[in-house]
Amino acid sequence: MKSLRVTQRQTYLALFAILLLAACLRLYRLDALPPGLHYDEAFKGVVARQILAGADRSLFFRENFTEEPMMMYATALAFAFIGETPWAIRLVSALAGIATIAALYALARALFRSRALALLAAFGLAILYWHVNFSRLGMEPILTPLMLTLAMGFLIRSLREPLAHQRPGAAVGGRRSLVGFALAGVFLGATQYTYKAALFVPVLVAAWLGVETLADQTFWTRHGRGLVICALVAVLVFAPLGLYFAAHPGEFLERPSTVTATTSAASIAENALKVAGMFFVRGDENPRSNLPGRPTLDPFLALGFVAGLVACVARIHRTEARLLLLWLGVMTLPSVLTDYAPHFGRSIGATPAIALVVAYGFGAILQTLERRLPAADRRRVAAYCLLLAGLAFSTFATARDYFAVWGTRTGLFDSFDVGYLALAEKLRARPADETLYLSPVAEQHYTIQFGLAGRAARSFDGRRVLVVPPARPAAYGIVTREDARSLARLEAIFPEVRVVGTIRDYLGNPYAAIARVRGAPHLAPQVVVRARLDDAIELTGADVTREGKRILITAYWSCRAETRTDYTVFAHLVGARNPATGSPVWAQEDTRPGRGSYPTPRWRAGEIVIEEYQLTLPADLPRGEYTIEMGMYILETGARARVVDTRGAPMESDRVVLKRITLP
Repeated sequence: MKSLRVTQRQTYLALFAILLLAACLRLYRLDALPPGLHYDEAFKGVVARQILAGADRSLFFRENFTEEPMMMYATALAFAFIGETPWAIRLVSALAGIATIAALYALARALFRSRALALLAAFGLAILYWHVNFSRLGMEPILTPLMLTLAMGFLIRSLREPLAHQRPGAAVGGRRSLVGFALAGVFLGATQYTYKAALFVPVLVAAWLGVETLADQTFWTRHGRGLVICALVAVLVFAPLGLYFAAHPGEFLERPSTVTATTSAASIAENALKVAGMFFVRGDENPRSNLPGRPTLDPFLALGFVAGLVACVARIHRTEARLLLLWLGVMTLPSVLTDYAPHFGRSIGATPAIALVVAYGFGAILQTLERRLPAADRRRVAAYCLLLAGLAFSTFATARDYFAVWGTRTGLFDSFDVGYLALAEKLRARPADETLYLSPVAEQHYTIQFGLAGRAARSFDGRRVLVVPPARPAAYGIVTREDARSLARLEAIFPEVRVVGTIRDYLGNPYAAIARVRGAPHLAPQVVVRARLDDAIELTGADVTREGKRILITAYWSCRAETRTDYTVFAHLVGARNPATGSPVWAQEDTRPGRGSYPTPRWRAGEIVIEEYQLTLPADLPRGEYTIEMGMYILETGARARVVDTRGAPMESDRVVLKRITLP
């Protein structure tokens, strides 16, 4: 494009302006948008803390369905310099996104040999909504396009450098180009430390080099030495992770096996249509990955993209055209072959190619105008003005859709675990002498862990069970939107319950509360038992009521000493032998405490665990005398916990008889 030739000084100024724009889109209000801290982002923060503390410096992280290490260590570095905040986690992604734009300029400059097209490509990626969104998430996918772009930039520059710089008669592949091949290998190997979708990067590179070898019989002769160096360096960089994968293949395949779609041709074809439609029709529906449904490209960028695809097909004899088509095809395969297509996270490796195709398309349009219209023709000038106006429109569309539309969605409260983070942070700030409890969210939730920042808390599902603390002050963080029972139950048994903190969602509705309890609980079970199970647990009493065809039991368990045994509780209605089953048990409920949310190995001495059980009477229950009995057993073996009374005398069949009743 002769009329779009720019000087080196103009190029630097333009590139600086593009990077400044990219920084604004990725850093503006980064402390507030996205809000909260999503589970997957919090995982990076939790692991980064462990890395800094020296507790876990793994090469590959098995938690959270396994994750590669680069984002973890980058986050740990950010924590070391600027503190352990959600903003620091997301800053890593923002800086990676900005760096990718600079790397894409260098790649496009080598690929197109045009400063103007390189600037267009960099601008396109800078304002691409997809890339902006992921640059603001503290998650690892954004690292894949950075490593891939750097790798391809060094590779293409090295492949083309001998042709541009070698003197007549000089050997092909000078020292400078060989260094470039080695650097390409470094970043190719590094892609495998970013994200699972990077597994397709070697496929892309191998396919492209294979096509180039077929298209040019001298290709391998001219570049074979450098490509061998590139491959060897890539293998060396990948070797530590590769050896780990070879030793732990199950871990390597764990995440891919959970997301791989059915391999039927119909399913793959359906996904392929969805992925093709994401560019113009409907994109990712996940509010964390996209403004739900927004296509990848706004109308103006879509025009350049279509023109770019047409130009690639028309110029298929050119290296850059073949590369762009392969790049788009291969790096969207992760979304085609997995569930929830189109999935922007798994296809993010295609974002640099999208920007390159858009730039190639606009370049082809302008080249056509240059050939057909004189330099001074007003229509030609108008075309350049329309290009600038279109880019301004796309910039505005991205900023509007992200900050004014997506950023004001009330659903972000749940999408980014805003309530969980706020609840954990408020609990962390409670006085050190208070025992902390959570309901119904688990303390293992990574957003909760990050918010607590090492402060101990104990979780249970208050919809199923209530945990009463030992004789000391305690604070309960209750997600009241999900658990409407716990606060009322605490108020019923404690002499002093005070709500010391509340959290509301973006619509102003109550979401969570922090309740402080003091004093001894008032517990008066109908049936006083005081039976001891294996000297660790005591069943102090129970309430037994009948509601129609149901018998409701509220059991009061007291933890005398901590135990490692994971018990299952049984509540049985026992009578004459049932002729249909051959068993004397007519109704039963067997469950781990709290329906698994508060198993016995987590009980602490002095705690009281109150849980309800329900026995549903069968329709054919004959009239007679029945016994309601309870106890505990080990699920794996069926062995019951040894039960004794207060004098130490064993109870028959290691069971506690609560009540004898006549039914029906």
